[in-house]
Amino acid sequence: MDNLLRFAVALLLLLLHACLTPDPLSLAAQAPPWRVVVAPAAEPGDPLVVSGTVVASDGVTPLPGATVQVHQTDAAGYYTARGEPGSEPRLRGTMRTDAEGRYEFRTIRPGPYPGGGIPAHIHFVVAHPGSRERRFEIVFEGDRYLTERIRADARSPRGGHALCAPTQDADGVLRCRQDIRMEPLG
Repeated sequence: MDNLLRFAVALLLLLLHACLTPDPLSLAAQAPPWRVVVAPAAEPGDPLVVSGTVVASDGVTPLPGATVQVHQTDAAGYYTARGEPGSEPRLRGTMRTDAEGRYEFRTIRPGPYPGGGIPAHIHFVVAHPGSRERRFEIVFEGDRYLTERIRADARSPRGGHALCAPTQDADGVLRCRQDIRMEPLG
């Protein structure tokens, strides 16, 4: 009887393990890709691709598995459709860096807020185990609202801004490289 009871318990544990352990393929499907589309092709505005590498504090070692979240306004400067009330930005995306620490997203060049004064920008939140979370905004060279204070902040490695000078490729797509250097916890 002891053997039968042990067998039943072992079988029950195996079944529980099988039921409670997620399928690796379904887990992989839930993990964000390293490349996403933030603004669909029909979104009004100048197409923009932002790409880069997330690296460790040494500035060289790529950090695979870093989460990169972005959100932005549309070309008219609104976070929600036609400026309707809402708390969630319509143009947003989440990526997880690949084995080489790379991320990339396709979007449109954002517009400044209606009423002006603040340069057009894209918000970034970057996280990686063992690193301090990094929050900043990229702003764009040539923006009429770009100030010397924002430029100085962009030159600081821990600043809240980063400056991007987009280049236009043969297809008319603006491209911007934004590498991200993380700092260790503590």
